[in-house]
Amino acid sequence: MAALAVGTSVSSLKDVPVEPDVIDWDVNDISSPDAGRVQDANCTMYKRRIGRKRKLSLAWHNPTLAQASGILKMFAPEYVHVRFLDVEEGKFITREFYTGDKKAPFRRINLTGPSGQTAVISALSFDIVER
Repeated sequence: MAALAVGTSVSSLKDVPVEPDVIDWDVNDISSPDAGRVQDANCTMYKRRIGRKRKLSLAWHNPTLAQASGILKMFAPEYVHVRFLDVEEGKFITREFYTGDKKAPFRRINLTGPSGQTAVISALSFDIVER
């Protein structure tokens, strides 16, 4: 089983063809708008958690241009379903995510021979956040 599978629905999940070099798992608390410190003697903090959402920071090192393009196209829809290994659950789960800004610094290399010119992607990285 691949580390990540992505699709526009649970039934359309497809394995991401290139394993990410980095998957940083986070879970973020969502606090009520009235959360915060009160002006009592201890400046008590009231968190008032109303939800929890997962965030995965993904990165691929030195993918080919074709690989980077394929990955970006898989995550191009506004919302995607993703199957991933959840650290807290201790198993693979599927959740719906939206994608943050994508970054892909690259350099262009001129090759002699039949290949012509090509681009080498230094890294591809972005966050996906549970909807």
